Amino acid sequence: MKKKLSILALSVFVTALLAINVKLAYAHNWGLWCWHTGSTVNVWIWGTHQNHANTALNDWDSHTDVNFNRVNYHTEISLFGKNWGATGWYGLASIKKVTYDWWHHWAWCRIKHAHATLNTFYVRSNPHKYHRTFCMEIGHCLGLAHSPHGCMGTTLNHTVPHNWADINAKF
Repeated sequence: MKKKLSILALSVFVTALLAINVKLAYAHNWGLWCWHTGSTVNVWIWGTHQNHANTALNDWDSHTDVNFNRVNYHTEISLFGKNWGATGWYGLASIKKVTYDWWHHWAWCRIKHAHATLNTFYVRSNPHKYHRTFCMEIGHCLGLAHSPHGCMGTTLNHTVPHNWADINAKF
């Protein structure tokens, strides 16, 4: 009987470890993240370089099926720009709130709230990098991974048809 309980406890422990590792692995696989909220996503812009954030949003907005509705409160996507100091990152996309998406992925990967952040400490006085960083981080918040296409890569500061098709397939 003790042996059966030990095996059961070990099985539960291993299953829990696997579940945690799968969740961590999916955290860096942007391809599984999605919105499925229809075609409108509310966006709040705060901090410095709001004009670059708006330009990046307009780029996504004018070429995809997504309508980025600007609001003046913390909402579905929040864009932040300021000098955050020597953090090691130019831009950072982070998912702050998720729900279970059983219909599309059978995982906790439906985005409810995300942040796209520009760190001006590393991209001082370079408007192209401001725009490209906001463009890429918005793409991440919409569920895109890095790719060689458009602002999701390292050289272009605007979206391209490949980016638009990826977003339109998700919405």
